[in-house]
Amino acid sequence: MTNPWMIMLVGVITVFVALFLIILFLLGFPKFFSALKKKEHKKLAPLPEIVEVTKKKAQAGLLSQSPAEDDEELIAVLTAAVAAARGSELGSFAIAQVKQAAAEGGGFNTPVWGRVERLSRK
Repeated sequence: MTNPWMIMLVGVITVFVALFLIILFLLGFPKFFSALKKKEHKKLAPLPEIVEVTKKKAQAGLLSQSPAEDDEELIAVLTAAVAAARGSELGSFAIAQVKQAAAEGGGFNTPVWGRVERLSRK
């Protein structure tokens, strides 16, 4: 097989056969994966009703709460918000600790190079 035309012909045929096999492989993907059972999603929690908020005068009892009670209320509100966002039940997770973010970065929640860019624009 020293004929250069024969070598070229065998090479071209090999390439097209390989391409044809790749096409058949890709066309078989939908048939193969449609046979697999699709994952059934749980029903999401219903959306809360919209309630109009009216302004009320502050009650004296609300102003005299201790910081521990405020923390408990904060954790309860955060737990309810996370549960609503995830669509899960309240007992499925627990918030262990709530810390205030450090103010050393000037309120930026970006890497150092992002802060430099923001400060240079001012």
